[in-house]
Parts: sequence; structure tokens; C-alpha cells
Amino acid sequence: MEEKIYDVIVIGAGPAGISSAIYAKRAGKDVLILEKFFVGGQLGLIGEIENYAGFGKISGSELADKFYSHAKSLEIPIRLEEVVDYNLTDEIKEVKCKNNLYKARAIILALGSYSKELNIEGEKEFKGKGVSYCALCDGNFFKGKDVAVVGSGDSAFSDALYLSNVCNKVYILTKNTLKINNYSEKDLKERPNITLLKNSISKEIKGKDRVESLMYEKDNEINKLSIDGIFVAIGRRPETENLQGKIQLNERGYIITNDRMNTNIEGVFACGDVRVNVIKQIATAVGDGAIAGTEASKYVDKMKIKNR
Repeated sequence: MEEKIYDVIVIGAGPAGISSAIYAKRAGKDVLILEKFFVGGQLGLIGEIENYAGFGKISGSELADKFYSHAKSLEIPIRLEEVVDYNLTDEIKEVKCKNNLYKARAIILALGSYSKELNIEGEKEFKGKGVSYCALCDGNFFKGKDVAVVGSGDSAFSDALYLSNVCNKVYILTKNTLKINNYSEKDLKERPNITLLKNSISKEIKGKDRVESLMYEKDNEINKLSIDGIFVAIGRRPETENLQGKIQLNERGYIITNDRMNTNIEGVFACGDVRVNVIKQIATAVGDGAIAGTEASKYVDKMKIKNR
């Protein structure tokens, strides 16, 4: 156990977490960031970004590196450790990792979210053997091959457009109605190797050692799609499993906050994709982080004055 008590511990090093840490550090606070995967969060899985003001066009990895460099220039420590439990109710909060226990006066939860699963037969069996949740990460493994993207939103369309540059054929299986904001079917028609299969429900993934086919239902009939890979893009789920019963969540597991990023527990704040908000974009995550870092700093100041 580390005996030191930090002013602020930020859980998550995505845009929201880095932003909150920068604001807290600039307010003179002793800050620690804990991240279980890599700095930048989901930015590392995004190709080109064209809607983040001031950059025009930039890759996700480049932007992640800029966030990291900014935190590093302020000498904010970032430790790659996974948080497994919390004690949030005491005045001094505790964050338990696999090998260490950290303490802080304020906690900022910038946990982000992760890909949902289809929960169909064969999905778990073929994870890493043709089933992927990141087109940017794994697309090149399917160069010249036939693949399917399952999903009805912007992420599915974005994945399909990206994969069409490296794969032979790309099928998009959409369930019910399309839910796209940044793309149109015209974008797909300009790519002759993309086929849109509307109102198609994925049923089973088959193969021997790797994915060989996807069984799906369309118009009350079961069809077989011979493919080499399946990319799942059906939305995201918040990283709040170990916060169940410890903090107020909505029915989907997202953390409930007010407009100052306060949770229902004093001294605990949440920002970015993990909290209930209207849209989930880099710009809104950074804005959330700015508020959370500022409010956490104010809270720490009040605590120190109170305990003099």
C-alpha cells in the first residue's frame, strides 16, 4: 500500500481523464492517473478524426500522443494498473488495484466504455479467430478476404468504409432501422465491394479453427453468409461493473452526474463516456474533463480548509 494521499486520482487516461488531470494539476493539485490499457483510451482505435476543432484532420493515435505529451509536460504520473475495487464513502477515498492500494481526497471516474457483444452461438469460441470488435486494429489481418460488419449505427458504417479499402467484400448486417448521423447510404454505394443487408439478424457463427460463415435471419428465412471475419459494432457499454452498489448508475450502467460532474457521493466525480450525457464525442469528453478537474480541485481546497 502506498501511504501517500493524493489530492486527486483520475481513473482512465482517455480524453476526459487526461483533460481532468490537466485542469486539476494546473490548479496546483497532486494528481495521479490510473489506466488499465493505454493512454488515449479509444482514440487509439480510431482512424481519422475530422470533427475535433483546431485539428482539421488527425489520426486517433496522433491525438492520443498529443494528450499524453501534454500530461507528461506537466509531470502528471500515469500508472498502467487496473482498478479492481473502490472505497468511495470515507473522507479519504481508496482505490484498490491488483498490486497496490492508492488513497486520495477526490476521485474522478473517467472509465469510458467498451464494445457490446452479439451474444450468439460461436461468438466466444471464435474471438480472436475471426471475430473482432475493432476494425482498425484487426482489419489488415483480413486483407483481400470477405468480411461482415454487424451494426446499424455510425460505428458500423465507419468500420465498413475502412474495411472496404483492404478487404475483397464487406457485408453490413443491420438490425431493424438504420441509426446513422454522419453517413448516408450514398457513401456505401460509392464502394462497389460493400453490400448492405437490411433487417438482418445474426444468429450463429460457424467454422472449424476459424470463422467460416455467419448464419442470419432475414424475412423469416435463415441465410448463410460465407465470410472470413466478423466485426461487431453494435454499441458500447460503460466500464462500471465494479461500481455496482457503490455509486448511483442508470438502468444501462452509466454514472449519473449533475452538470458539475458531481456523482451522488461527495468528492467523487465522473466525466466522459462513462456518465449519462447527450452525445459521446472527443469534444464533449474534454469539456467534461475540464469541469471535473476544476470541481474536484475546488472540493479538495474546501476539505483542506475544513481540516486545518
